[in-house]
Amino acid sequence: LKLEALASSPAMTDWALKSNGGKVLMTTSLDERYPPENMLDGHEQSYWISTGLYPQEVLVELGQKASLRNVKITGTFLKEVRLEGCSEDTPVNFKVIGESALPDAKGKISTNDVKAKADVDLKYLKVIITSGWFDFASVHKISVS
Repeated sequence: LKLEALASSPAMTDWALKSNGGKVLMTTSLDERYPPENMLDGHEQSYWISTGLYPQEVLVELGQKASLRNVKITGTFLKEVRLEGCSEDTPVNFKVIGESALPDAKGKISTNDVKAKADVDLKYLKVIITSGWFDFASVHKISVS
């Protein structure tokens, strides 16, 4: 009986995914060969790359307001990441909802979970790469649950 309930429960929707309405509204770096929307296409082969000094910021509008408990970030050279969230209709007032120091993957693509502590449903997620293991970092995928 418990197995049936688990099998029939709906999967958590990833509201950051482009196909679910997620959008990158702003990044602090732009290289037209690696556009920001690559982070939300669901594929690890495509990515956004930073082109400047740290910190680097990515502002994502979620497809709908959602309660976030975990944010998965797939990328390279990510050392320290801070998450901020905003529940308002416009992305103005953000609160820190999570921070994490990430292990050095020596330039290999790695996926890291950053726990989010949001007490309200969020409409906007800001991912701030506060430092990296190299002069630049790449983000291949951002997903929320």
